[in-house]
Amino acid sequence: MSAPDRVRVDMVRIDGANGYDLFVADPEATVGDYLAALNRAIEELPLDRGRARRRECKGCDRCCAERLPLTAVDARVLRRATGAPTLSAFLALYGHVLVDGRAVDITLARREDGRCCFLECGTRTCRLYTARPLVCQTFICSPQTKRAHRLREVLVNKGEDELVRQWLGEPGATGREPLIHEGYSPRVRAADWPATPFAGCEGYDEILLREVCPPGIWRELTTEMVAGEPSPVR
Repeated sequence: MSAPDRVRVDMVRIDGANGYDLFVADPEATVGDYLAALNRAIEELPLDRGRARRRECKGCDRCCAERLPLTAVDARVLRRATGAPTLSAFLALYGHVLVDGRAVDITLARREDGRCCFLECGTRTCRLYTARPLVCQTFICSPQTKRAHRLREVLVNKGEDELVRQWLGEPGATGREPLIHEGYSPRVRAADWPATPFAGCEGYDEILLREVCPPGIWRELTTEMVAGEPSPVR
């Protein structure tokens, strides 16, 4: 099976609007295949946009003001794009690390107006578009089925978990404490952050979807819908 056929994005009617559904046709499908399928859908399908009431993303920056969590692969890609020599150096310039007790959230930094640090003010477009994070690539501002929503959620969470593990591990080599921009009684333990399928991966083509997905979600994604309306996100 060729790479374009491994993950399929279909337009479906959800609550009277053009939304989308996902189907994984190949057990060897990767996160990269998923991203490629979504990017094709953004370009080719007449999906209804729920916020800006427009057919394309270009020139709309509404989602750029939201929380933008990073995965371990995102950090590697963005480090190459920005020239940051280490994870700590990248996070110091372009990230925001929030620690609340034992919980950690690593996101892209925002400007004073609340928009992403990589947003071009004049054109309202991303200045690092080809290196944009997974959370950005997978947000279409359109209705989606439950399984499409669940896959995106799992990938973002597992990828960020691996980034937190790496954030904890990198300072150990230098004897410094992990960088924290915002902390509330930090009590982070390395034991709470085991390796995920994102560990050691340079790109999304190296990560199999079936290795990231819990069994229930994997069964949903690999089951073809034959009749009836898809279940929308509520």
